[in-house]
Amino acid sequence: MAPQLWIKMANLVFELEKKLSLQQPSTGVLRNIDRMKAVLEEAGLLLLNPMGELYTETRTDLEASITGSAKGSLEILDVIKPIVYTHQDGHRSLLQKGVVIVGNK
Repeated sequence: MAPQLWIKMANLVFELEKKLSLQQPSTGVLRNIDRMKAVLEEAGLLLLNPMGELYTETRTDLEASITGSAKGSLEILDVIKPIVYTHQDGHRSLLQKGVVIVGNK
């Protein structure tokens, strides 16, 4: 599968997992999500969810929109798209920047 298709699949899995976190999904659904994530890992992709992390403008792996007043330390409040790396032969390369909303907690 072409790299762009893997990235699309990674975004869909992330979005499903995010939506399911708001509910009480069945264990079967969670198991299927875990299997999809395992397939993505087998394909050499690493998905990172930076939710709750501190944000600095020096981060090169994120595209951020700032909400509210940007005073003091900023935190990642919502993740629209995860950070996606390819992980092959011990090397990590950024495939997709994470898209986040940051603000004061």
